[in-house]
Amino acid sequence: MSEHQPAPARANPDRWVGRRGIVRDAFAARSRSMTEQLIERLFRRPSRIGRFGLPPAGLVALAMIGATLLLVVASTGWGSPSDEHAYWLAGRHLLDGAPLYDPTATAVTPYAFWYTPIVAQVMAPIVAILPSGAFTIAWTMLLLGCVWWLAGGRLLPALALVAFPPVAIELWFRNVHLVLAVLVVLGIRWSSLLFVPAAAVKFSPGLGIVYLVARARWREAALVIAAGAGFLAVSYALSPEAWRAFVDILAARGPTDISGFLPVPYIGRVGAAFVLALVAGRLRPRIGEPLLVVSIVLALPTLWFTALATLAALVPILRRRPEDVPVQRPPIRPGDGER
Repeated sequence: MSEHQPAPARANPDRWVGRRGIVRDAFAARSRSMTEQLIERLFRRPSRIGRFGLPPAGLVALAMIGATLLLVVASTGWGSPSDEHAYWLAGRHLLDGAPLYDPTATAVTPYAFWYTPIVAQVMAPIVAILPSGAFTIAWTMLLLGCVWWLAGGRLLPALALVAFPPVAIELWFRNVHLVLAVLVVLGIRWSSLLFVPAAAVKFSPGLGIVYLVARARWREAALVIAAGAGFLAVSYALSPEAWRAFVDILAARGPTDISGFLPVPYIGRVGAAFVLALVAGRLRPRIGEPLLVVSIVLALPTLWFTALATLAALVPILRRRPEDVPVQRPPIRPGDGER
């Protein structure tokens, strides 16, 4: 090669890496945009036939599935007491001075009570008024009201929510997870003090304190801790024997207990949920709040399929808040600023 002939140009690897990154980011953005458009078209944007507006097609399809499941649940599962009877019995036992907890009970023992004594104390005055059958009806109506509220008080979204199998199964067994979902949403969106009654039902909503601390909302975290300590002190003063029995039940199960479909000891699930709650508190609320809901579900003491009904809290959490909707400002016309 002549000394005056320029050397061939070499490809800059950094430039190609940069181009690949740009292409990858553009593809990811386009995929997100297409997904959002599909969700918008199926579940949010009304369909139109000529001059007539119809609900979104995807929402109607889910509502039809949910209505079918609700009919099956109501006709086959509401004829006899289920999990809610354990709450009624706990209140009855407390009124009668009988033990709340059966140390020989297992996960399949009918109507075994595994909750804190606070739940039995709340149920006691209700049980004093309502017999078992009336309580079952009232509890079923409460769960249906929770579904209605979580769906924003609209019929089609409420039926569509029942199409989520854990919600339908929860309505069959009539446990407490839909009530828990409402309390979690209110704790996130309205008042963090509502994490206290939620944690009194199942410990995991106490991760709301971790979330508040991670967001440096120190005053709210302190108030929640103080309110929880107050609830605990009053409850213990009313039923010290019940609390001692509850602690014995917890000690018997131990931190390595596996009560759920995940083959992971409870202490492992709690550790992972703690980290998720910390991460949730460091992210913007649009991402952090749903992640907090997931962490609370992961840390539930018993993680059977019905427990996933607590994920119904994601529906109102992911629903856009007023501050999330961009303000549409009118365009500035030439000469407006000169008036």
